[in-house]
Amino acid sequence: MQRKWLVGGVVGALALVAVLALVIGGVVGRSIVPAPAEPPRPATERFADTLTDVAISYPATWVRRIPRDQGVRILASSPDASAGVSVSVRPSGLEEPVTARLLPVVRPLTDDLLKTDTRINAIGTPTAVTIGGLPGWRYTYTYRMQDKTEGAHIHYYLFKDARLVQIVLQAVPKEKLDELQPTFDQIADTFEGSRR
Repeated sequence: MQRKWLVGGVVGALALVAVLALVIGGVVGRSIVPAPAEPPRPATERFADTLTDVAISYPATWVRRIPRDQGVRILASSPDASAGVSVSVRPSGLEEPVTARLLPVVRPLTDDLLKTDTRINAIGTPTAVTIGGLPGWRYTYTYRMQDKTEGAHIHYYLFKDARLVQIVLQAVPKEKLDELQPTFDQIADTFEGSRR
């Protein structure tokens, strides 16, 4: 009987030591091999315009520029100027608010606005969108700069009450557009058409 008790006690003690070893090993292991960290999110700058009640974020590494046009609310670009964003707000000239249902009616207006820019080479088929709560059209096109370099734009025409909001995302040269597309999509996703 005493021998059974002795064997049972030894087995119990060994089990306890094994459990303690696992616990201590887990604690020590976590301190040696840290849990994988989430990749850092890129830092952004937030622009909020109190006059027109729009807001957008862009990479914090980009430089804010002084716009030459009074309708442009924000202009920012990468330090090497290969990527950029601008937001402008102007009267639309329309008497009634544009809804998603009315987008086909206003497409000739946005088409004509692009046609007035003689630098534009090729315009892709526009896509109806809603960005930041505002309905509009998204165009992708290439254009020629004064120095003959070709760039590419993703150009949003958005309708807010009696105003036309334009977001232009620029890639120079045009071949950089595919590389910049994820950044441009992130910027567009941050746009707010009404901060109320």
